[in-house]
Amino acid sequence: MDKIKAELISKIDLSEMEAQIFLYLITNGKTTLAKISIALNFTTEKTADLLSSLIEKGLLMELSGEYQTFHPKFSIINAYRLQCQRRGIAFKKNVQIDNLATSLERLHESARTK
Repeated sequence: MDKIKAELISKIDLSEMEAQIFLYLITNGKTTLAKISIALNFTTEKTADLLSSLIEKGLLMELSGEYQTFHPKFSIINAYRLQCQRRGIAFKKNVQIDNLATSLERLHESARTK
């Protein structure tokens, strides 16, 4: 999990705390802001800011007060596409991004079958 978190930070340009929230949601499914704050020991305000940032980056959504990721592969590819747009570089296939998405998919599926 630490390797995946490091890759989220380096390849998708997430902060340490954003990566923690994203991985928490990948492994736990849709959750409220309060539960995320408590589980990760972040203030409610900080958690709200981080969740807003993750929504802007295309990694998750909020529905009826609960936050959840999109399918992991879609989340990572979408975040990478938006990152390319912000940086003004061409969006094209990236094997490292695909591998990260596959790792997250496995983590997501593993969490769902516990």
